[in-house]
Amino acid sequence: MQSRPIEAQKRAVFEARLLEKAIVPNSLGRLGELAVRLALIKEGPLTAPVHLLFASDHGITEEGVTHSPREITAQQCRSFAQGGGACSLFCRLGGIEQRVIDVGVDYLFDEGEAIIDHKVRRGTRNFLYERAMTEAECRSAMEAGRRCTRDAISDGCDVIIFGEMGVGNTTSASAIASALLDRDPSQVTGKGSGLSDAELEGKVAVIRRSLTVHRERSPLGVLEAFGGFEIAAIVGGILEAAANGVVIIIDGVPVSAAALIAQRIDRAVTDSLICAHRSAMTGHDLILEALG
Repeated sequence: MQSRPIEAQKRAVFEARLLEKAIVPNSLGRLGELAVRLALIKEGPLTAPVHLLFASDHGITEEGVTHSPREITAQQCRSFAQGGGACSLFCRLGGIEQRVIDVGVDYLFDEGEAIIDHKVRRGTRNFLYERAMTEAECRSAMEAGRRCTRDAISDGCDVIIFGEMGVGNTTSASAIASALLDRDPSQVTGKGSGLSDAELEGKVAVIRRSLTVHRERSPLGVLEAFGGFEIAAIVGGILEAAANGVVIIIDGVPVSAAALIAQRIDRAVTDSLICAHRSAMTGHDLILEALG
């Protein structure tokens, strides 16, 4: 199912409504632009936001691309599910429901924990030597994202904020961006969990080598080669949300990389995206520029 193209002629109608409020033209600046964009995606009040946080571990961490041990992924998921962490705090303050979904964490959570189980596998493979996931695993992760998105929409959700947790996923996201944007890894790779300059050079070198191993540049081929299960789930979720006319808020490099893949699959996805911020992480500006 393709996303609904936004009707360009509606823009003038919504801009006129702003003027009816006795606002000086363009006085709201970016806020006015955002109001019109939200109206173009979904008319009427937006009252039921949900934060879908997908989590997975990454085999590429075997190459020393991060300071954080992979156990941190499971620990953070448990913390989020218990209401800890900045994202949980913001959700409480904003009245936003948060759902934590395990699609590939290298840990088996107890049934009583408030973590939704859609585990595809306990972490991806090391993409320096082999594809991060098989085609079937990629489909499963994407379907998990679609299913969680459908469930949220069935519950009345009209805004979905996509989030992620996964030690090593900035390396995955940088590899995806480098492959899809045809950029050298140095242009789209940041220090992640606080790498030194020398460690950053090593991270870039790992990505550069992996790009010579995996030369497929189709969106799904890139996702299978370099992606994390959480990134694949977000790709599926974005496609599902856009197809149902739901406002999509994306945040940070890994989620933006997922949005880039979704956009390459269905260009109309762009119409439903709201970018929450421009990260200082190297390459995020290039990804956002590509997203339009």
